[in-house]
Amino acid sequence: MTLKPDLGLKRWIWPGVFLVIGLVAPLVLPGDKWVRVAALALVYVALASGLNILVGLTGLLDLGYIAFFIVGAYTTAIFTVSSFGPMLAENPSAIVWVLPISIVAAIVLAGIAGSIIGYPTLRARGDYLAIMTLAFGEIVRIVSINWTEFTGGAVGIRNIPPLSLSSGVVPPTLTYYIIFAIVVILLVALASLIASPVGRAWVAIREDELVASSMGIRTRRYKLLAYVVGAATAGVIGVFFAHMNQFVNPDSFTLEDNFIVLSLVILGGAGTLWGPVTGAALWIFFQAVARDIPLIQAHPEFRTGFLALIVIVLMILRPGGIVSKRLELTRARGAALPPAGALQPFADGVSKQPGETVLRVTDVKQVFGGLTALEAVTFELRHGEVLGLMGPNGAGKSTLLNAISGVTRATSGTIELDGERTERLESSAVSVRGIARTFQTVRLFWDMTVLENLLVGGHSRLAGFVPKFLSPVPFVRRNERFTVEEAEAVLAFVDAWECRDRRASSLDAYQQRRIEIARALMTRPRVLLLDEPAAGLNESETRDLARLISRIRGHGIDVILIEHDMELLMSVSDRIIVLDHGVIIADGTPAEIRTDPAVLEAYLGSDAT
Repeated sequence: MTLKPDLGLKRWIWPGVFLVIGLVAPLVLPGDKWVRVAALALVYVALASGLNILVGLTGLLDLGYIAFFIVGAYTTAIFTVSSFGPMLAENPSAIVWVLPISIVAAIVLAGIAGSIIGYPTLRARGDYLAIMTLAFGEIVRIVSINWTEFTGGAVGIRNIPPLSLSSGVVPPTLTYYIIFAIVVILLVALASLIASPVGRAWVAIREDELVASSMGIRTRRYKLLAYVVGAATAGVIGVFFAHMNQFVNPDSFTLEDNFIVLSLVILGGAGTLWGPVTGAALWIFFQAVARDIPLIQAHPEFRTGFLALIVIVLMILRPGGIVSKRLELTRARGAALPPAGALQPFADGVSKQPGETVLRVTDVKQVFGGLTALEAVTFELRHGEVLGLMGPNGAGKSTLLNAISGVTRATSGTIELDGERTERLESSAVSVRGIARTFQTVRLFWDMTVLENLLVGGHSRLAGFVPKFLSPVPFVRRNERFTVEEAEAVLAFVDAWECRDRRASSLDAYQQRRIEIARALMTRPRVLLLDEPAAGLNESETRDLARLISRIRGHGIDVILIEHDMELLMSVSDRIIVLDHGVIIADGTPAEIRTDPAVLEAYLGSDAT
């Protein structure tokens, strides 16, 4: 099957509009004042786009984002005034090599600052995260006021050289076009990063962090990366802001700016690529127009009040923001329905003979507070079998699957996959080693398409050197195109290929179940854990599910199945283990389990015959 990127014209509408408006703006705006306003709008476009990585994509609230902007601005101010100032005064053309040094230094220092604030907030959410980031932003601003030796204190740093190769007055149009070029580069880099394994990992974390981890995504690493990327974006644009204004001081960066940039992300559309661009451009021009309104001149504080009012009204009338165009999380597509027999996703499995032990669980105990959910559970899963797991509600079945998959860490005992112990590994590491799972309640990434959901399942094969994903050049996405081919073959295998471009939230219950199983198969598992996959299905759909489970086993994947539908469980299982109050009370074939006295008593009571 030949794969090709989707080159539809719709993809280029927003970039085309932005480029045309950006290129002609200085030519049609009435005077230098408005060209400067347009340049400032571009600065806020970059700021809002960087914050959108944290807030919109990854779901991490940051109320101290301007701190990274400060780092970039002061970095270039110190470099070009204190370090290289005398040389630039004599030879302004030296800015050609001094400016790149400032940019690199700003990226590094802002990235370090992002790591500093990001690391301790990896486990924080909600109010705690907001307070920590807000405090960090204020700390950086206060340092810029008090560290007079480097920052000039409250006076700041002046005489920063303009963006020009010669001395003298620099026309605002030249400054505008330089900043426009930088913003275009930043947006292209961010768009490329979003339409890659990195962007999908961020969105998966935002939608369901536990499931993202179960798909092999190292969630803490990607949250930290989001802070670094957002910080680096703010740091870069901070460099050009300083050269545009030719001075920086603490008054250039206020606490209010943090809330303004956040409001621009929400106003335009958090979690979209072009929403922050739209929100920032509209707001900066609105501010400029408002300065000429007598009421605003008399009460300047009303400008920010208007922004707050607009955001509140918009959240009521249009919660998604001005722009609602969903993100493009992959640019690869398949050309046609995969032919029969095209499925080759399970080649990573370890070759074993039927009957050999694949998974060994020994004396696993799980205690939550004073409640013992599992008590010394011991069993083996053998290659070539579907192992059923049954028991009354509260018997510990899902708890056992959580321990095996790394969602929770067993209190004691050992779990071995092909001889390798996994009981102390995080769920992302367990997934990479070959254990995949579904959940009792379907947990897809609802805002992604079906194909994007499956690509998250293939994340461990696609992740790599992050900077390469910043490039839009097609050859860097070669592995992704191969993985798309595999994903479409898996969808054909579960009879859901026609759903590949639909949003997961639009599927019916049975389609959702099949997609969740397909996503788990994309991890190339050796063991597949199915937690009540027939819940909510009708009789016909349950029969189809039974056939699918048999086909999965036929592809060399061993299955542990929790199911309350006894007909399904008995028909597809080669062996069944029965749990009651966290203890195994029976282990045998379906025929043996049907007549086991201990099982009958657990299900029907002590008077059962």
